[in-house]
Amino acid sequence: MARRLNLLGPWLRRVFGGVVVKIGLDPGFGCPNRDPRTGAGGCIFCPPTAYGHHARPDEPVAEQLARGLERLRARARYFGRPAPLALAYYQAYSSTNASAPRLAQALAPALQAPGVGGLIVSTRPDCLDGPRWDVLEQAAARAPLWLELGLQSAHAPSLAAMGRGHDVACFDAAVAQARQRGLDVVAHVVLGLPGEDLTHTNATAEHLAGLGLWGVKIHNLMVLEGARLARLWRDGRHQCWTLAQNAQALAQFVARLPAATLIHRLAADPRGERLLAPDWARDKNHVLAALADELERLDLHQGDLCPKRP
Repeated sequence: MARRLNLLGPWLRRVFGGVVVKIGLDPGFGCPNRDPRTGAGGCIFCPPTAYGHHARPDEPVAEQLARGLERLRARARYFGRPAPLALAYYQAYSSTNASAPRLAQALAPALQAPGVGGLIVSTRPDCLDGPRWDVLEQAAARAPLWLELGLQSAHAPSLAAMGRGHDVACFDAAVAQARQRGLDVVAHVVLGLPGEDLTHTNATAEHLAGLGLWGVKIHNLMVLEGARLARLWRDGRHQCWTLAQNAQALAQFVARLPAATLIHRLAADPRGERLLAPDWARDKNHVLAALADELERLDLHQGDLCPKRP
């Protein structure tokens, strides 16, 4: 499949010259879309506790990072090989949901720690303003940094239905600002959202293609314990896509992205104890194999269906 897609892994090896490992960090900034003061309950697919990382928000970022680096070194010693280069991944919730001084304080340890080759900051497009953009731009001048921005869908009714809390225009404006600041952007999207079909996901891919993004991270929708979507699923008001439907949509999606766009992820990484559905999402290799078969069947490569610019 690697010959058909522009994947992040080979790019990291080319640029950094070896194995690169992400260390997940939680600066404790939370999410403005999950605020009990306003009644916002977060996106429909998001559980109450941050998903997909091992950091502790009550622990200073510097200590989280030190622990993560030591784990990498210990593992390397065990196998008798050099420790891999690390990327400090500010992963939990919205990692710019703080004042500019607090954001700068959170980023500082990663800019100073030996063994860290770059930073990844994951956030929402509505959690950025002039001072925070300044902090990110200044950090990027000192170390490689890319910005992960959640869009999820370019379909306005879907954003409203999932309680996303921002619109497509907000995302587009953030991408434009990032470009002015010289920051690389990775868009997050979700395939299989309630009410969406191939028409919607194709349109989202084409919208992203028109923005000329550096990277895209694709997730298959998962029903997680504690998320609002879990109630809809249990009540029979949401039916997950089949593996075949996901493979079809994913193949069509990547074929609409420019060949130069780096694909950072093709499938979600569920933790089994919290995943309610779909059951096929438990085996990421199976998901990727289904995609590879679909690309082979259609003889599709990334960029084959990318809209031509005038």
